[in-house]
Amino acid sequence: MKLTSLSMCNLCIAVTTLLFLTACGGGGGGSIVIPVTPTPNPTTPPPAPTVDISGPGNIAEKTPVTLTGSSSFTGNVTYTWTQTGGTPVQPIANGNTITFTSPGVIGVNVSEYMEFTLVATKDGVSTDPIWFNLYVESQNTFEDNAEYFTTAVFSAKESYLQIAEVVRQAVNRIAQPDTAARAVCYNGGEETTTHTDTDGNGVISATDIIRITFNDCSSQILDTYAFGYLDVTVTEASLANKTLNAVISLDNFSVSDEFDRDTIITSQGELELQLSETNTTRNYAMSNSQPVIFSVLNVPFIRIDSSSFSKTQNLTQAKYTLELNAQITEFLTQSTFNVTTNTPLSGFLGEYPNQGELSIGQAGGESFTVQPNNIIDSDMLKLIVDSQTLRTRWSEYVEGTLFGFDNANRYTNEYRIDNFVNFGQLDSFLQFSNIEAPVLKLLMSRPIDRVDISSLTFRLDGFPYTTVPTEVTTDGALLTVTPLIPLKAGMTYSIYGIDVFSEFGQAANMSFLDITTSDAVIPNISATSRAYRQDDYPTLDASASKLNAGSNLTILWTEVSNVGVVFADASAAITAISLPNNVNDSVTEDIKIRLTVSNESGRTAQEDITLSYQPTPASYISLVSEQGDYIGQSALWFENQATAFSSESTLTNPNQIVLNYNGSTTWWSMHLESADAAPLAVGQYSAQRWPFQSEGFAGFDFSGDGRGCNQLTADFEIIELAYNDAGELSQLSVDFTQYCEQPNGPALNGQVRFNSSMRINP
Repeated sequence: MKLTSLSMCNLCIAVTTLLFLTACGGGGGGSIVIPVTPTPNPTTPPPAPTVDISGPGNIAEKTPVTLTGSSSFTGNVTYTWTQTGGTPVQPIANGNTITFTSPGVIGVNVSEYMEFTLVATKDGVSTDPIWFNLYVESQNTFEDNAEYFTTAVFSAKESYLQIAEVVRQAVNRIAQPDTAARAVCYNGGEETTTHTDTDGNGVISATDIIRITFNDCSSQILDTYAFGYLDVTVTEASLANKTLNAVISLDNFSVSDEFDRDTIITSQGELELQLSETNTTRNYAMSNSQPVIFSVLNVPFIRIDSSSFSKTQNLTQAKYTLELNAQITEFLTQSTFNVTTNTPLSGFLGEYPNQGELSIGQAGGESFTVQPNNIIDSDMLKLIVDSQTLRTRWSEYVEGTLFGFDNANRYTNEYRIDNFVNFGQLDSFLQFSNIEAPVLKLLMSRPIDRVDISSLTFRLDGFPYTTVPTEVTTDGALLTVTPLIPLKAGMTYSIYGIDVFSEFGQAANMSFLDITTSDAVIPNISATSRAYRQDDYPTLDASASKLNAGSNLTILWTEVSNVGVVFADASAAITAISLPNNVNDSVTEDIKIRLTVSNESGRTAQEDITLSYQPTPASYISLVSEQGDYIGQSALWFENQATAFSSESTLTNPNQIVLNYNGSTTWWSMHLESADAAPLAVGQYSAQRWPFQSEGFAGFDFSGDGRGCNQLTADFEIIELAYNDAGELSQLSVDFTQYCEQPNGPALNGQVRFNSSMRINP
C-alpha cells in the first residue's frame, strides 16, 4: 500500500501518543520502555523528464519548414514553442509540431540564423527548455537584387532628367540668338546646337528640329563623356502657355563610362519631353511608350519598356516632387519588373528626399519598397524586403541631378530643417517664355522669414554710378528685387547689402552681385525736345533702337505718369503726342513716357523719357550723351533752373558768346566764337575746340562738372539770338553736336535755351 504524506503524518502522531500513555503507569511493575528509531530503506529518485527537437539544420529561404518535438513523458503532454532569434515568423502549431515558411534573406550566398526553444509539460511538471538552431540560406531571388534594381531605376530616371536638361539649355540657346550656339565642354571638347527652322518663321515652333552634337565632350550636365548627337523634334513651343513639348531621338547618342573611356554605352529609342513653367513652378515630364534600350559594348543591359516620369520644382517652397512609374527589363538577371509611385518622393531642393515611397516588384511575384529617411540617417534610403529594412546611402544610387535645382549637378546635402543657403540668381527656365521676368530674382533653400535691406544699394557699374530705386518683395523662398525705373540694356549693375533670414534665424548675406542686362534689343529715344507746353509737344523717335538678336523689332509707347497723353501711333517708331486735357496750361507736372522694344523671342528692354513743362520764355539745357561720350557720361541731362543761367556776353564782342549754368548739383559752360571775327548770327557753323580752332573754323566748347575735351569737333546752329538795349545777351537758342577727342566718336547732342520765346518743338 502506498501511503500519502498525510496518512504518514497521522501514523506518527498515533505512535507517540501510545508511548506516552505507557510511560505514565497504568499498572504493572514500573518497567521503562526505550523507543527505537527504525532505519529507513534507501530508494533511487526517478530521472528528470526530457524534451527534444528534430528538424532540418539548413533550409532555403521561403520554403515550408516542420519542426517536431518529443519528450520522455507519456500520455497527455503539452508542448510550448518559442522563437528566440532571427526574423519573426508565424508558425502553425499542431501537437508536438510547428510548421512555417522560412523568411526571405536579403543578399546572395548568405544565410540567416533562426532559433527556437521547446518545453514539454505533463501534470504540472515541466522539462527544462531545449534550443534548436536553424539556418535559412539565400537563393538568388528578385528581392536579393533589390539594391541592383533600385540603382537601375534611379540611374535610368536621372539619365532621362540629365538629357532633358541638355535639351532645355540647347533650346534656350536657339531661342536667344544672342547666345552662342557652340559651347566648350569641360574637357575642351565641343557641344554644338543647330536649328532647322522648318517653317522659316525665325523662332522655335512645331516641327522644327534641334540637333545637339557632342564632339568628345565631357558634359557637366550629363556628368560623363558624350558622343554623337541628339535629335529633338519640337511638337509645341507656346509662348502663351510657357510650354515646350518635343520628341528626343536617342539612336545616335552614346556616352562612355566616367572611369573607363573604352566602355561605351549606346542608346536606342525615343523620349517624349514636356517642359513648362509658371511664376512659381518649373516642371519636367518625360515618358516613353515604346522601349528605350541601353547597351554596353553593343550588348543590351537594360530596357525601359514604358515609363512616365515627372519632376516639379516649387520655387516658393524650395521643394521638388518626383513621380516615376515604369516597366523595366534587366537583361543580366532576365527580370522584368514594375516601378510604382505610392507616394511621390519629395524634399527641399539640393537635398535628399525625406518623404515618399516607391514599390518595385514583379507582377504577381516578389517586391520591395523604397523609402527615404526623414531626419535621422537622411543621407540614406531604406529598402524594405519582407518587413526587413536595409539602409544604404543615396550616393550609391544617384549623382544628385534628380534633387538639384534646375537639375544642376551639384553636391547634395542631407536633409535638415535648418539648411538655409542662397541658390543664387534665377535664370530663365524657358527663355522665350519669360518676357516679364524681374531683373533680379533670388532663390533660397528655405522660405524667407525676413529681409534686411537697410544697406541695399543697386547702381550702374560705371560713371555716373546711377543708383536705381528698387522694391524688394518675398514670396516664400523667393526674393525679388524689382527696379522702379528701366535698366539700360547691355549694361552691368552692382547690387549689394541684402541680408536674408530664415525662420530659425540663419542669415544668408548677398554682399555683392553683378547683373548684366541683355543687349538683344537696345531702346533709343530721341525727341524734338524734352520740354513741352500747351499745344507745343515733342515728337518721339525710336528709330535708332537696335535689334541685335532676332529679325522683328516691336515698338510700344506708354505713359507712366497719369496726365492723359495720347499717342498718334503707339506702335510706330516715330510718333507725335498730344495732351487733350491740357487747357489754359493746366498741366505743368513732368510727363514720363516709356518706350518698350522687344523681339519675336520675347527679349524686352525699356527706356523712359521725361518731358518737363516750360513757361514762356524758356531756359534749359537738354543733353543726350551717347555711350562712351566723356562729357555727358552716356547719360540724359535736363537742367531747367532758370536762375542758374548767367552770361557776360555783350555786343562789345559780338563774335563771342559765353553762357554758364551753375545749378545746385551740376554746372556747365558753353563757348561760341565765329570763324572770321564777324558777329555771331542765326545760322549753322562747323567748329573746332575753342579757343584753339584752326583758321576758317568757328570755335565751340561745351564742358562741365570738371570734364572737358583736349580736342573736339562740333556742329552748332544758332536758332535764336538777341541783345537788349544795354547790349547784353538777352535771348539765345542753340542746337549742337559735339565729338570729344575723336571725330565722329560718341556724340554729345544738346539743346540750349536761354530766355527763349520761340516755339520749343518745331
